[in-house]
Amino acid sequence: MSRVPLEASNRFLQHYIGDFNRSFAVPAAEAGTAFLPLAGQNLDEVFSLQHERTVNRDNTVTVGNLVLQIKPVRWRHSLAGCKVLVRQHLSGEFSLAYGPHCLGRFSAQGQPLRPGPAVEKPHGGKSPQNGFSTPLGNPVQNAGFPLSHRR
Repeated sequence: MSRVPLEASNRFLQHYIGDFNRSFAVPAAEAGTAFLPLAGQNLDEVFSLQHERTVNRDNTVTVGNLVLQIKPVRWRHSLAGCKVLVRQHLSGEFSLAYGPHCLGRFSAQGQPLRPGPAVEKPHGGKSPQNGFSTPLGNPVQNAGFPLSHRR
């Protein structure tokens, strides 16, 4: 079997594509673009890897080799045992969601991002100054994107 030089292949394709387009192209019925603006979609969420996890008894979620601490919420005593959605974004960051509620965003290393005001814990205990607890467990290694599917 002989190999066709790359230049000859490209010349053939240019000729073939031109003939194909002349034979089968149909002019647009209307002038302008057919693209529409995207409304009501968060592309950061759409283009993320999504993993379902169960919240541990200490209000943490384990993702790969990371432990993400969920800060206390006012609308529920504890999220322990609840199923949450962990999103791994293209930036490498993680976010946690429980239904429509965002439970927090974390760096690729598991550190809390975008801290909010301190939230009063049940039974009068105070949370740390920024409202987050530190991640638990061993020193964190970069999880990378995509996250391995190991648990």
